[in-house]
Amino acid sequence: MKIDKKLFDEVANLAAKSPRLRMNYDLRNDENEQSQRMLNVLLPGTMSPIHKHTETSETVVCLEGTCIERYYDNEGRETSTFTLSAGSDLIGLQIPAGQFHSLEVPAEWSEKAVILEFKAGQFEPAKTEDILK
Repeated sequence: MKIDKKLFDEVANLAAKSPRLRMNYDLRNDENEQSQRMLNVLLPGTMSPIHKHTETSETVVCLEGTCIERYYDNEGRETSTFTLSAGSDLIGLQIPAGQFHSLEVPAEWSEKAVILEFKAGQFEPAKTEDILK
């Protein structure tokens, strides 16, 4: 399998049809793997809810475009902002387990972002206590 611009565009077309303005593409061999590996295409105007992964760290690497990763304290106050941009000095982050964070591509930006995400363990839907309102 090639991870190339053609794949990015195919996933971007799916993202454009999603109300979330983002779409992931599963890179695992099967759903029983003990890891999570995905390509995620983020269109302008998308923002993930503030959330954390209690059991594992998360690695995010920007392959194309630019996105913003924000860290928050337990009360939802922003503590750090990181601009990840393909080919720049900062292309990715290792987000510690338990760190509240969000990911966004602001609506006023004109280009999509494409990231790779990696986490240990099988996929489990976020628990209510792991999402800040």
